[in-house]
Amino acid sequence: MLVNDSLAVFYSSLNNSFVELRYEGQILPTIQMFTGCSNNMGYLVSDSKFYVFDAEDSQIRSANYVQVGETPYKQVYKGDDYLCFYLSSANLNVHTLVAYSLVTKTISEYTGDNFSIFKQLEHGFIFGETSGTPYLYGGYSAYTGTFSIKTSEVYITDILHQYDLNRVYPRLCYLFTSRSEVVNDIATYYLWVYNTLVGQFDEFSYQYNYIPNHLVPSISGTGGQGIFHSTYDKDNNDKVNLITYDVYSRLFTQHDFNITYDYRNTFDVGGHIVSIRTENKLVFYDFICGNYEFYNSDWQSGTFPTLQSIELGNNHAAIVYYKGPGINGMRVFSYNGTTDSLKLVNFSSTNTYSDVFGSIDYSLVEFVNYTESAEHLIYSNIKDDWIVKPFPSGLLSEAKKGYYLLTDNNLNSTYIFNARTADEFNLPVKNQGTIHFEDSVFVLPANDLKYYGYSSISNTVVSWPNIYYSSTAQSDRIIIRYNPMNSGDPSHLLYDGTIGVFVLLSTNNQMHGSRLLTSAGIKTALTAYSNGYLIAYDPTEITDVEEPNEFVTEINFQLYQNYPNPFNPSTRIQYAISSRQFVQLKVYDILGDEITTLVNEEKPAGRYEVEFNANGHSGNIRNLASGIYFFQLKTGEFTNTKKMILIR
Repeated sequence: MLVNDSLAVFYSSLNNSFVELRYEGQILPTIQMFTGCSNNMGYLVSDSKFYVFDAEDSQIRSANYVQVGETPYKQVYKGDDYLCFYLSSANLNVHTLVAYSLVTKTISEYTGDNFSIFKQLEHGFIFGETSGTPYLYGGYSAYTGTFSIKTSEVYITDILHQYDLNRVYPRLCYLFTSRSEVVNDIATYYLWVYNTLVGQFDEFSYQYNYIPNHLVPSISGTGGQGIFHSTYDKDNNDKVNLITYDVYSRLFTQHDFNITYDYRNTFDVGGHIVSIRTENKLVFYDFICGNYEFYNSDWQSGTFPTLQSIELGNNHAAIVYYKGPGINGMRVFSYNGTTDSLKLVNFSSTNTYSDVFGSIDYSLVEFVNYTESAEHLIYSNIKDDWIVKPFPSGLLSEAKKGYYLLTDNNLNSTYIFNARTADEFNLPVKNQGTIHFEDSVFVLPANDLKYYGYSSISNTVVSWPNIYYSSTAQSDRIIIRYNPMNSGDPSHLLYDGTIGVFVLLSTNNQMHGSRLLTSAGIKTALTAYSNGYLIAYDPTEITDVEEPNEFVTEINFQLYQNYPNPFNPSTRIQYAISSRQFVQLKVYDILGDEITTLVNEEKPAGRYEVEFNANGHSGNIRNLASGIYFFQLKTGEFTNTKKMILIR
């Protein structure tokens, strides 16, 4: 989008259209904050209205919002399917939240007192007021487009998520806890979970003897797709009980893992994995799959292991720990909740543990040694296995959410690991210039005088003859080079990571004027010129791009996790086969009844992608209800099944 003192212009790459807005009033101060774009949305906040441009239908929607006086605090929060405008009064005692839902296409508003708590989630956010009675907490869901509020006369504690946001996606819930007043030594402990998938609070409570604390509430945690809470029973040898909540089933479940309370016990939670450390074992529990594993002690007797790192992703954990004095070295292992498997990897005893990087689909453990070769250990959630990469001197590495890059400048070699698919690429080049990195894509200028564009989204590496530019604009899917060093070269070289291609874009300075700005969005790019021209890149118009060199990995039999997951109403499923085979790809419900057949034919070797739409599939049952479903790939040599979740 572009904006001046009376006009805003939005562009939708989905509909290939520009839309003008003549807005009312004045844009709030700090214009960069109150005009902008998010995924499939643009927004503008004036002193009287909240405007949203919805790129899905190219419509502008607006609403007047409640003015709360002089406003020292103003902020727009952006989610994948919602926008929130947060406004507070001068004394901070009155707050207004205005939210737009990309799902329901509606704007909702809530005004209340002193929101000391505000946290963003996927598909919504939570807020709360804890300064005095009645205590208030609430949430907003993009799926319902509504606010939900609860109040309490007793103090409420919000339980912040513990994990690194790089490792866990999506964040679908938030936990609040509270205790009632004590009456006759009896108190009630409450767990309140706000679930963005349904826009409601779910509740669990239990009574306990407050004095002398026969049953003691202990540690609580918020995960990406659920929560946990622990208690211990002083009348039963300090036996620990674990209570978990799953956002998809909305059920609270109690577990006995034969754990005794010790102040050194630790509890960690990620996406839907809980990890518990005790004196004699580690416990892993996946509260969606219901799988759990124990790792019994091999550390020094009478001590707790020193956890150098515990990285909890959506459904996997990677752990580095020290066993204790006199016991050989450290150990690295993983637990995968979906496959219910513990796996260990060994490394050279001379190597020194350096760091761990955790992401949604993989974990990277770095061991370095400055006199000998060392290793980088990659745990792939998709493969459910470890990859060991030598890391001698002369190597450069970069770990991003979607991939891991390793360049050996001594051997002219670049290695790429795609975290989303577990595919590996090996390029016979090294870096020679500035690499432009984003979480899903990068462009590497190589020593063979070519640009190499990599995308973990399209799972491709492509090359292009090196054209020299002085400037760059980039997003997580698009990287643009512009201001060519040679005036005869095209004005822009664009790398589109969604479809994995380089595209030359040329403009005429005599016609369009001088370039004022260039920006890269998630799905498109925009350049503005002094003569009043706006030129937008439309990826759907790419029909005749010169074929670049492409590096293709060896294809094995593989069924990949659907994306997105959870989904509503459609999702995409990728699979790969290594030879010509008859392929069946079917969808089943949780009872094992067939819903539909997506593929039922002979296919040559290659990688394929199909769409499953819960509203428009070819099966007998239409408009499927929310729940867990399974998709299964069968060939003559291969069968694999994965789970997917439909959220209405």
